[in-house]
Amino acid sequence: MSRPTFVIACVLASALSWNAYAQDKNAVSVAARTLKRGANAYTVRAISVPEIGKPGVTREDVARAMNRIATVGGNSICFDVYGASDDGKSIANDAVEAARQVHAVGADRAVVSVINVMGAPAPHGEKARLEWARTVAKAFAKDTGFLFLITGGDAKQCARAFNRVSKHLTLACERYGDLDVIAPDEKSWKKPQLVLGGLPHQLDDAAHFVLMADQSSYDTLETASALPEESQQWTPDNSGLSPEERAEGFVALFDGTTFNGWIVLGAKKDAWTIADGALSRNTGGSQGLRTIRRFKNFHMKWEWNLPTGGNNGVHFRAPRAQRASKVGFEYQMLGDYGKDPDKNSTGAIYDVQAPAVNASKPHGEWNASEAIFDGTHISYYLNGQKVNEADMDAVDELRPRLREGFIVLTEHNDQVMYRNIRIKELP
Repeated sequence: MSRPTFVIACVLASALSWNAYAQDKNAVSVAARTLKRGANAYTVRAISVPEIGKPGVTREDVARAMNRIATVGGNSICFDVYGASDDGKSIANDAVEAARQVHAVGADRAVVSVINVMGAPAPHGEKARLEWARTVAKAFAKDTGFLFLITGGDAKQCARAFNRVSKHLTLACERYGDLDVIAPDEKSWKKPQLVLGGLPHQLDDAAHFVLMADQSSYDTLETASALPEESQQWTPDNSGLSPEERAEGFVALFDGTTFNGWIVLGAKKDAWTIADGALSRNTGGSQGLRTIRRFKNFHMKWEWNLPTGGNNGVHFRAPRAQRASKVGFEYQMLGDYGKDPDKNSTGAIYDVQAPAVNASKPHGEWNASEAIFDGTHISYYLNGQKVNEADMDAVDELRPRLREGFIVLTEHNDQVMYRNIRIKELP
């Protein structure tokens, strides 16, 4: 082969290789001092669950661990990588697949999985640890959806060994990573920083952190994530309830005139308005309208109106973070009158179970919905018909989901109106 031909072949091979890495739409990267997941900026708020990447752990176990983190406001999970040989030169295949399972479970809930390369299962000894850094980098060379973490007294040497093998993977390491790892009381003016073992001084979009694996981490993050409105006493105004509703034990979750009991999430607080007894989401920019407190077992009724082809929904037992429709539940609402039902149509347990019938009314008319959450039993109603029913424990996808959480009127791109939102808590 002539030299020009050889050079062209090498360039093409390199381009194809990099294209393979770029195919992960959720690849983790750092650009202009900003951590990204895919094309979007991302803030790592992780709690360590060291053994969740151990071979033999089930997908349900992983989902439960992520859901627990989501409940208190975490969007990422950190874990150790297993399967090291004593000399660090090899990794067991089942250990690689166990780590990839964690990533797979988190992919559709917008979770970044942080691999702690030098965790407890890592080999001992200077040479073995350097070999282990190279082995992990090679084994996960195409797994750009992970963030890798290297700590310890030999972090500099291990980070260099890791980067020589896979420079395209994103690494957090003190001074020698794409993110600079610092202690909670430290300051760093270089790169994005990841605080290890505590919370940053301020929880903002640049405040990446990994908390340790103990209950105090969950308690700390729950306290830090709580919004000021959550400390307010909620006293429902039931003056608009009918005598029948009062007799049945319902209270007004929305009183028709104020945002009492609700929080507009996101920066655009005027995205939601109230007029003529109805809530309206007219412009984008919010992250939904959320109750100030959590609910466990309850019966909720509400009326809603969407334009033709419109999309909205109500999240139940929702967490503070991650994708609420995957951690909690969503009652799907669409402007889909007359269409055959599927698992994403009106009355669906979103993306899990289709309604028995599409009972929605013609466009422009108000629909009346109900949702009952009683322990593991779920029932959805639409315009007087029971359209969906499930037992969480009998459905693999639902079994690990939350049993308590917030109620959220979701944010989509379409105008939506709500009125007559009533709720009755169940034992």
